[in-house]
Amino acid sequence: MHSILEKKSRGGWTLGVLLGLALALGACGKDLDDAPGLKPGAHGEAEVTGPEGVRFELAVRAGQLYRFVCTATTLSGCQVQRLDATSLEPVGEALSSRETKQADFFWTADADGLVVMEVRSVTDGETGGFLYIFTEASDDAGDSPDTAVSQPVTETEYTFEGFLETPGDVDAWRISIPTNHVLRAYCSGTRDNPFMEVIRPDGTSLGTFTASYSITDVLELGAKNAVGGDLILLIRPSSSTAPVTTRYLCRVRDIGPDDHPDAPPEATAVTVPARLSVDFMSVKDVDVLAVDLVGGRDYLLKSDGGSSPYYCATTVMDAQGQVLKTDLPSDKTGVTYTAPTTGRYFLALKRVRGSGIWKWWIPEGFLFAITDVTPE
Repeated sequence: MHSILEKKSRGGWTLGVLLGLALALGACGKDLDDAPGLKPGAHGEAEVTGPEGVRFELAVRAGQLYRFVCTATTLSGCQVQRLDATSLEPVGEALSSRETKQADFFWTADADGLVVMEVRSVTDGETGGFLYIFTEASDDAGDSPDTAVSQPVTETEYTFEGFLETPGDVDAWRISIPTNHVLRAYCSGTRDNPFMEVIRPDGTSLGTFTASYSITDVLELGAKNAVGGDLILLIRPSSSTAPVTTRYLCRVRDIGPDDHPDAPPEATAVTVPARLSVDFMSVKDVDVLAVDLVGGRDYLLKSDGGSSPYYCATTVMDAQGQVLKTDLPSDKTGVTYTAPTTGRYFLALKRVRGSGIWKWWIPEGFLFAITDVTPE
């Protein structure tokens, strides 16, 4: 199926240039037709027979983005490294695929001519086979709200794949959910988990998340579409040391409307004594309750989040929205608030971490209670 064009010995390395069959996965410009090396569209099978690995000469055009895919078949994984065609010195970092068997290596050619792509096993000394494909490529998503690519989102979880082709790449995905509904998203990389952010098209951030650090935050990124219109999910490398290419999978779904409004006067009305469920569906979620209190009477505000040290902090506002008390510690023990006058009050609740044993998870749901505890 393949012929070896050339073998060279250089410092103990063996250079095997393999020809693949043309595959209609990438266009090839006419200026490459007569150039040596594999052309975009080449694909085939190859085998690592020793520690020297296999090297492919690839014909490239300056400024074009390319993709070289190595899928391990009998290897435990591929390690792909770009080399300078003249010196055979490494250019940039290698990309490994131990976890997923497949390494997708993207790069933009600096000049017309040849580059060398080296494939070895991720396990030292291992021999075995792999499949390869060499194609021209393009960015799979835009890098701003104006160029964002739409992804379908419903109440049924949907998964899509993306690539951060370079360490500085940004992917922008357009998400459409109804007003007042909440988006849930979780993106994980094959090597490094990417940094996620949901913004409005005007750039307003609605929350950030990195799966690597989920134990210090919620288990998924949540964002409420409070004002309508589309949301933009941005994906970036999580650090400056991210690999040359990051392949990631995202799970997204619409979990429905928020359980309580975020601000007065559209608050959930309750009557003392009250005990109700409160769910914080996103990192920045605030739930607002409306309650009529009697001046001079004492009210116990408390919340229960199970065995977690988290609780609902309560900010008290009067009927005009003027803040009277901020972030009262309405935890399991509770806090007493004395109403200064008789009338309508708004209670704005948010999730806060208190003292206690860390449980490696953060509750979304709480039971919040308001009780009149005035001594008689």
